[in-house]
Amino acid sequence: MIKKLNILLLSSLLLFSCKEERLDPTSVFEDLEVETNELDNYIEDQFTKDYNIAIVYKFVEAESDLDYNLSPASYESSVRMTKLLYYLGIAPYDEITGSKDFIRSYFPKLLNYIGSAGYRNNGTFVLGTAEGGVKISLYLLNNLTEETGMDADFLNYYYFHTMHHEFAHILHQTRDYPASFKEITGAGYVADAWSDIYSGSSADALAAADGFVSPYASKEANEDFVETYSYYITLSPAQWEQRISQGGEEGKIIIETKLDIVRTYFQTVWDIDLDVLRDEILARQADLPNFDQTSLN
Repeated sequence: MIKKLNILLLSSLLLFSCKEERLDPTSVFEDLEVETNELDNYIEDQFTKDYNIAIVYKFVEAESDLDYNLSPASYESSVRMTKLLYYLGIAPYDEITGSKDFIRSYFPKLLNYIGSAGYRNNGTFVLGTAEGGVKISLYLLNNLTEETGMDADFLNYYYFHTMHHEFAHILHQTRDYPASFKEITGAGYVADAWSDIYSGSSADALAAADGFVSPYASKEANEDFVETYSYYITLSPAQWEQRISQGGEEGKIIIETKLDIVRTYFQTVWDIDLDVLRDEILARQADLPNFDQTSLN
């Protein structure tokens, strides 16, 4: 009975205390107004509203790979990349498909800009990554300047080859390519040893001789497929011929066989003619001197 009485008294005191307590009407959570700049507004109008794509250009640690020592992208390089990304990376698909639906449906919904490269222990470095079909990270943006922004070879090597490469991963993960592609050089894939096997100034030629469009294509079939795609649509016919011919006739035939499968896949699955897409991209590359990379109006 004494225990029950004590519990009853304690409950009464707690109830009384609760009734007498007055809550502070001031919330500890404040609604902060985030100021937007011209680039934020451009991204919202050009990417988010039309394609439901977000671009993170202000360094966000949670969106970055903690395995690397990375630095933020500068504002100027972010502006240039955002303008170029639409001009060389998105608009060509809109043009040849006749609408924004293809990009809206399949292009990743988050683009993350990193100012520096992600260096690996083996001396190579990361220029881009794709995560789960929803995010692409582009690295080394701080090398994008007024001068390099006019150089199509530079832009392809550091950014747009990577972007098309990663986008192609998303597409084949959505609807896979024929298994016959994997059988062409099935025993020739070397996993992570690719950078050791194909190294030095003759790396491209050695890879081409074995039927790979690039040393990295020898890693595994998926990388081979997207490398073949990305190189083909960003290189001129003369550049493509030079690349696949440097390994000799046998290697060239193997690469062309792979290209035929890639071309057929994109035509039948996505209704995209690779030659038409390449022509559109090359025309835009040729007009780079006339393209304004800094105006956000």
